[in-house]
Formats: sequence, structure tokens, C-alpha cells
Amino acid sequence: MVSMTAQPRAARLLQMQQLFKGRAAGFTTAELASLTGVDVRTVQRDIATLQNTMYFALAKQGQRYVHPRDARLSLEINLHEARALLFAARLLVRYSDETDPYAASAVEKLARAMPDAVRPQVLAAAASIARSPANAEFTRTLTTVTEAWARRRVLRLSYRSAGKSRPREVRLQPYFIEPSAAGMSTYVIGLSETHGAMRTFKVERIVSAEALPRHFEIPPDLDLDQLLQSAWGIIWGEGTLVRLRFTPGVTWRVKESRWHPSQQIEDLPDGGCILTMTVASLMEVGRWVRSWGHEVEVLAPASLRNELRDEALKIMRTYTAKPKPQRRARRVRQPVADATLPRLAIP
Repeated sequence: MVSMTAQPRAARLLQMQQLFKGRAAGFTTAELASLTGVDVRTVQRDIATLQNTMYFALAKQGQRYVHPRDARLSLEINLHEARALLFAARLLVRYSDETDPYAASAVEKLARAMPDAVRPQVLAAAASIARSPANAEFTRTLTTVTEAWARRRVLRLSYRSAGKSRPREVRLQPYFIEPSAAGMSTYVIGLSETHGAMRTFKVERIVSAEALPRHFEIPPDLDLDQLLQSAWGIIWGEGTLVRLRFTPGVTWRVKESRWHPSQQIEDLPDGGCILTMTVASLMEVGRWVRSWGHEVEVLAPASLRNELRDEALKIMRTYTAKPKPQRRARRVRQPVADATLPRLAIP
């Protein structure tokens, strides 16, 4: 085997994954040390990281570590399909506040379908993702949820709801896994056997997750996009009519994007516009409305209009009040040495 010089750990871990995937017989730690340019002890630590932090499937057979064939997924895609998947992976990593180590290996695999001119750029993106600090607990939880979702296994969750100090046990049939850019979070949606209804659970709030041996079936007529039709982000349900008037200066930007499936835009004589849509959560859409500042006026519903009006008054009082003078930190006076006292010799 050809020995290689040592390289940054993130790149080395990606290289080790590819080595395992390319050789069904696997490797000994000595062989991996020779291939990666590090010592055997470092390889052992890397293998532990692959298994325990990155959840890369490895089995030990005698003195060799192998990547089981049943843990591999094959994918044949063209350049433009790879680009679409790369966009999805980059957006997920950018808008999620939890680092997913699998995103790095996914982007690295996408690089294979790219032409030589852009492959180094994609590989650099994979290495950048791999260097980000990972949250081992979140990765472990998301891995358990993903495997239960793919294998149709009921989950037992210890879940801490927003504002609650103690977690509650929940039995969940995981139907869908959905990211949300609005909250930079990941959610699992399914039938909560505990509540007897469909529920959404934020993965970041799951204290622990365990896949039970019991299986379930997803209703064949259940459509995620239809379920989230009224959602602005992740909260669905009975919709509320929202009407927003935008100033002429930002109308072009409002028309540039499709913000919601139910949206309708009405042009106004002054060059502004009115955006009308039906959304389930005023809390979610309210964050977006606030981002437009004075360029938007809430016409309906009255509850959202009043909420923003009261908030604006509080902001005005904050910025029109005379700033409180900052109190200077008290200066601690140092004791003055008494020249009449004998000095002690300190050995």
C-alpha cells in the first residue's frame, strides 16, 4: 500500500469513509494508518469518531473493520440532478443551527457527479461542513428518528415542550421529517399515540429517543404538502386571512417571490400592493412581517395589527426616552503600605 502524508482530521475522516465504501474486505488499523499517514492510535480514535459521532456503520471482523453492504445506498444522478441536491444540502446546512455530519459526506458524494472544473469547490464545501463543531446528542437523536422513520418503527420520546422544565414520554409514529428555515430547526411529524392525534415535535427538544420493535403504516392518502398547505413554516391547521399593504418602494421585492401557496397580490394606484394569504400560525408569519419594518402595514387580522401597534409603541418609548447614564465602576482603592512597619522577607 502507498503511504500518504498526514492531512487535516476532517478530510481524513471523509477519506476513511470512501476507503471503506470502496473495499468490501475492509481494513486493519495498520493498513488505514499507512494509507492516511497517521499512527495506529490516531486511526483507532478516528474509527471511534466515525462510529459514535458520525454514525458511520462499521463492523469488526477479526482484525479488520468493514462497512456492511446493507448500510450502503446507491445513487446514479446526472450533473443537473447533483446540482439540485447540492442546493438542498447547502440550504439545510446554512439554515440549520445544528451541524449534521452526514451533510458533509452527502456533499462529498455529490462532488463525484460534478465536472472537473467545479469538483474542488464542492469538495471544499464538504470539508468546510465537516470542520463545523457537531452536536453529538442532536446527531444521535436525529439518527434514531431517521432510522425509525425509514423502517416504520414506533418511537418512544422523552420530549420537553417549549417553556416546560420536565420532559414527557410520548409514543410517536414518525410519518415525516421536515426542516424549517423560519425557525432554523428540524421537526418530526406523525401520529402521537399519546395524544391520539397528528402532532409536530421539534427534534432539538427531544431529550432521548428509542425505536420500539412495533411497526406502523402511513395512511396511503396522507400528503405532507397538503398537510402543510396552510403553514407558513411548520405549524398547520385552520387558516387565518392575512392582508398586508406594502409601500411602492418594496412592491417589486414582494412580487419577486412566491411566499405562500395561497397568496394573491393586488396592485394599488400609488405603486404599492396588497398581499393576501391564509396561514395557520400568526406567530410564524408575524416574524416575517416584522422583517419589513415600516414598509408594510397589517390590514388584517386585527389581532396581528394590534400586536404590532403595541410593539411599535414600546419601541418608540424605548428610543425616545433619555438614555440612562451609565454608572462608572467603583474604583477599588489599594491599601497604602505603612513605611513604619517592617518589611517581611518572602523566601
